[in-house]
Amino acid sequence: MRRDDVIARLKETEPALRAFGIAALYLFGSHARDEAGADSDIDVFVDVAPGASFGLRRYMGAFRVLEDAFGHKAEIGYSTRDALSPYIRADVERDALRVF
Repeated sequence: MRRDDVIARLKETEPALRAFGIAALYLFGSHARDEAGADSDIDVFVDVAPGASFGLRRYMGAFRVLEDAFGHKAEIGYSTRDALSPYIRADVERDALRVF
């Protein structure tokens, strides 16, 4: 799937993800660089809205929205920005494209 197609599908999830307390969604990795192969996963991270409650139910609800957007045909790598490993965080943020 091309980067533009991935971004278009991710943009369609905005209303549902915002309902879970997500303020921003970023695409990173091979899809962000437009280098994805047929088996590449779709890597995203999110920023949670200030003051939003974002427990396990909301986290998993948002993940299901992302899975549904791709019909469970793609592996989704999903994290909050705060949960990104400090060892890869700078590289991830450098690659990232803001979707919304």
